[in-house]
Amino acid sequence: MLSIKIPEKEHGTRLDRSVRRLLGQINQSLLEKFLRFGMILLDGKKAKSSTKVFYGQVLNYSQKISFEKPHQIKRISQYNEKYYKNLFKKIFIKETNEYIAINKPSGLAVQGGSKQKFHVDDMLKFISTNNVSLKLIHRIDKDTSGLLLLAKENKAAKKFASFFKYQKIIKTYLAIVSPSPNVDVGTIDLPLSKSGTKKYQRMSVDQNMGKRAITEYKVVDKVGSRVALVALYPKTGRTHQLRVHLEYINAPIVGDNKYRGLSEVYISPQNLPEHKKLSHIKWIPNNIKNLQLHAYSIRISKSEIITADVSEDFKQNLKFLGLKLPKNLHNIFI
Repeated sequence: MLSIKIPEKEHGTRLDRSVRRLLGQINQSLLEKFLRFGMILLDGKKAKSSTKVFYGQVLNYSQKISFEKPHQIKRISQYNEKYYKNLFKKIFIKETNEYIAINKPSGLAVQGGSKQKFHVDDMLKFISTNNVSLKLIHRIDKDTSGLLLLAKENKAAKKFASFFKYQKIIKTYLAIVSPSPNVDVGTIDLPLSKSGTKKYQRMSVDQNMGKRAITEYKVVDKVGSRVALVALYPKTGRTHQLRVHLEYINAPIVGDNKYRGLSEVYISPQNLPEHKKLSHIKWIPNNIKNLQLHAYSIRISKSEIITADVSEDFKQNLKFLGLKLPKNLHNIFI
């Protein structure tokens, strides 16, 4: 173990902040892990990241830990800036005095984590213009593509957060599901809660302890009972709500490796009318980065409607299946 004394300037500060200033930058999740495993100690004892440190204490740390030094951080920052600015040009939709709208690609996380190299929250540091601070208003899953609003400053963020909370905004999603729902139009009102182990947590319907979750849906096109294009309006914003609700009615979203429903759709040998086997479509089970769920539009008012085009992959999948996108989808839940 290596060691360093806490200098006077760090007296009374949090341990995690002192570690970064004294040793170098490190991801918070990794730092928490090293503290739990005793690879970083304070006066030879385990400590929490929020522990206050004092002048003269000894910080012990394993030489196996790789801290990012200032020159490394600068190099990473320059690379990230170039990447994010190029990405932003591709996904930009529109900008107003209150928000910026982007079309987030599938696979890009909204917030960071120990396994997320790039994420929208980090991108905000590099795309802010005219000294305006951008804030996340809402979130969509990493593997869900589509519309995301970024508020300009706290005032706009609070305004839109209130709009979402009190259902003053209508969000419309599109999903390719298989099999088709038994009923073409409906409302799913089922409470959800988190279950499973820490390594494999998932949301599930829980009538006793779950929080209320409401989803309206409409089938907009289908090929018999095998596959359908469904429009969705989540009236609440629970984690994985759309995915769990569709799984529960046995119409899971194609490409969802976590909420796969009761069907054997991914390995079905049955043929669709005038189509190849469904199992030949590119979203076979091993491809977990191709969830066919897209945040299509947000209706703020009659005169303010924002839409995000579906990706080329989504369009090709619709074409392959013989499904069509109807017009005026953003008005489907009015």
